[in-house]
Amino acid sequence: MIKNQKIEPKVTESVAFVAKTEQKDQKISTESGKTLKIRDITLNIEVVDTDAKREKGLSGKLGLAENEGMLFVFDAEGYYGIWMKDMNFPIDIVWLDKDKKIVYIEKNASPDTYPKVFYAQKNSLPILILYVLETPSGFLVKNNIQIGDFVAF
Repeated sequence: MIKNQKIEPKVTESVAFVAKTEQKDQKISTESGKTLKIRDITLNIEVVDTDAKREKGLSGKLGLAENEGMLFVFDAEGYYGIWMKDMNFPIDIVWLDKDKKIVYIEKNASPDTYPKVFYAQKNSLPILILYVLETPSGFLVKNNIQIGDFVAF
């Protein structure tokens, strides 16, 4: 890293954004049959891979089922921050690099943490990522998922 180089992290407001709505028990759409695997654990996922989808994120959702997740696919590697603005439930957040390796984890991110922004980091330095996976709070602990694990999708 160049000594005086300034890193401009990207804050993706909607990655962990849930708008408060009057909808009842709306869950993520997994009708496409998309799944991902971490070791022998399979998650039904909704893939959000456009600006519009990423902006919506978990908006309008009241929760995630135990075997559900949302996978954010970015157009390029970057320093993507996650915040919990208007969230209705806690989640586990997993940052993945271009090789789909877990490089950072935030467990049990609570709506109460807003306006804190969570970034993938190591030794207080940002880590380039290409994907973010959001799962129900407790999923990572229950399944012993750790930094260094690989995700297949």
